[in-house]
Amino acid sequence: MELAIKEIAAAGGGYVEPAFIRGYVDFDESMFADSEASKLRQTADNAGLGINAVSGHLDLSGPDALDALSRRVTFAAGLGAKFLMTNAGPMTNRADIRGTIDAILPRLEQAGIVLALENPGQGNGDLLGNARLGASFIREIGSRHVCLNHDAGNVFTYSDEATQPAQDIAAALDAVGHAHLKDVISTDAGWAFCAVGDGSVDYEAYWAVLPPTLPISIELPLRLERPQRRDPQRRNTPVDVATIRRALRRSLHFVNLLETARISAF
Repeated sequence: MELAIKEIAAAGGGYVEPAFIRGYVDFDESMFADSEASKLRQTADNAGLGINAVSGHLDLSGPDALDALSRRVTFAAGLGAKFLMTNAGPMTNRADIRGTIDAILPRLEQAGIVLALENPGQGNGDLLGNARLGASFIREIGSRHVCLNHDAGNVFTYSDEATQPAQDIAAALDAVGHAHLKDVISTDAGWAFCAVGDGSVDYEAYWAVLPPTLPISIELPLRLERPQRRDPQRRNTPVDVATIRRALRRSLHFVNLLETARISAF
C-alpha cells in the first residue's frame, strides 16, 4: 500500500481509493481496525494524497453483512472518506439487501458516509445488473446517504459487450454519486485489463454524459485475467512496478485529455 500511494502521488494523482476486495488482494477483517485506518490516512497525508472513497465489497444479503458493513463504515470514517463502495448481491435476495441497508442508515448518517452500491463485472442475476435497476432501488431507499457507484468497465463485461457505459448510465444519472473507470482489451482469447483508454470501453461517449462534478476513480486490476471471458482470476505472480506505473500514467493522461476536451467544448 505504501508503494502504491507513493506511485500515485508521483504520477500526479490527487487521491487514492484503498480497495479491499476478495480475490483482488489478501486481507482479513482486522484490516478495518481504527489503528489501521489511522496509519493508512497518515501515509496518504504524507504523500499529499486525499482519500475520498474506499472499496470494501461484500454481499449485503449475507448472514454477517451488517457487522462487516459496520466495520467498513467506521474504517471509511477513520480515513476521512466520503464514499464507501460495495456490491449489493443477488436480485433474489433483494429483501435481505434492503434490510442490511436500512439497518446501517443511522450509522451512515452519523458518520457522514455515502454507501455507493456498485454494479458487478461478472455473473448474472444481480440486483444491480444495470443502472436502470440500480437507480430504481436507490430511489426506493430515498436517502442521500445511498447512491450508485457506476463502474463503466463492469457495464461492458457484465453485458458481455452488449452495452457501453454511456448507454447504461443515461437512465440513472440522478442516482449515481460516484464512478469507477477501468478498461479491457477484447480479443478472441478473452478480456485483458489495461490502461484506461487503451481498451474496448467507449470513454469518449461516457465522458460526454457524466456530470462535470461527479467524483471518479481509476481502477487498474492488472494482476487479474479473464480468459474466455470467465470470472476474474488473479495471476500467481505480481505485475512489475514499471508496468503498473506506465498504465497509471497513461490512464491519468487519457482522463485529463477527456476533461480538457470537455472544458474546451464549453
